[in-house]
Amino acid sequence: MEKQKSIYKKLIKFLPIFLFLIFTANYLRNNSTFLMPKEYKTIKKLVNQIASKNYLGNKEIIFSVSSGSYMSWNAKDLDLCKAEECWYYNNLNPYKKYKNVKGISINELGNQAYLYGGIEAYAWKGVVWLSRSTFRSYGEKIDYLACTIGHELAHIIFNDHINNSIKLSEKLKNLGIENNNSHNQEKEKNNKKEILEKELTRESEKKADFKGAKMIVNAGFAKNTCLKELKFLTQFEKLETETSRESTHPGYLERYESLEKSIENYEKDFYLKSFKSYKWRWQYNRKMNTLTFLPIK
Repeated sequence: MEKQKSIYKKLIKFLPIFLFLIFTANYLRNNSTFLMPKEYKTIKKLVNQIASKNYLGNKEIIFSVSSGSYMSWNAKDLDLCKAEECWYYNNLNPYKKYKNVKGISINELGNQAYLYGGIEAYAWKGVVWLSRSTFRSYGEKIDYLACTIGHELAHIIFNDHINNSIKLSEKLKNLGIENNNSHNQEKEKNNKKEILEKELTRESEKKADFKGAKMIVNAGFAKNTCLKELKFLTQFEKLETETSRESTHPGYLERYESLEKSIENYEKDFYLKSFKSYKWRWQYNRKMNTLTFLPIK
C-alpha cells in the first residue's frame, strides 16, 4: 500500500510537467514553421528570397494552400453539393482528414485533386491562394512557382481596383450609356460594362505579369524566367493562344509579347540601388491552414 502511495505521489508530481509537454508539443505542431507541410515551407523559402530584394508593403500577406477546382468539379459530378455551393470543396484544407459524405470518401477526392488538378493561384483581399496540385505540377521548377507567387503578390501590392473603377466609369460615360433607364438600355449597359470590365482585368493581368517578373528578377532569377514559365503554363494547362473578349486573361501570344517588351529593358541594378532592406516574420496556423508574412514595422 505504501509503495502504491509513493508511485501515486510521483505521478501527481510529474503530472504538470507531462501536461506542459503535451501542450507544448500540440502548440508546436499547430504553429511551428518547422513542422508545417512541405508546400508551405516552399512558399516561405521563395517569399523570403523575393522579399530580400523587394518591398512587399507594410501589411500582412496570408498564404493558403487548398484542394483546388478539380475537387469541386468532382463534388458536383457526384452530387455532393449544389452547383452554387461546390466552391466549398475547392477551398477544403488538403491536410485534414474528413468523414465520408453520402458514402463518398472526401479524402480520396482530395488525393485525386492533388494528382489530376493543375496550376491554380489567385489573390483576393490580402490572401494568396494556391492549389496543392500547383506544387506537384511545377515539380522541380521552383523558379516557375516563384513567378506565379510574384504575379499574385503584384495583384495585392499594386492593387489597381480604384484606377480601374475610375476608368470603367469614364469609358461608360464616353459611350453615353451611364444613366440610361429603359430595360433595353439597362441591358445594353450591363453587357457593355461586362466587356469593359474584362478588358480592364486583362490589362491588370499584364501589369501583374510585369511587376511580378520584376520582383523575380530583383530576387536573383534570370530575366527570362517568367517568360519561360508563361510558355510552360500555357502548354501544361492548354490555355488559349488568342485573346478572347469574353476572358479575364489575355491569350498567350498577347501576354507573352507584352511581358517580353516590358522586361527586356528592365535593369534591376537601378532599382536595387535605392532598395532599403527591412525585416519580417512568419506565422503558421495549422487549424486555419494559413502561413502569414508579417512585416516588422
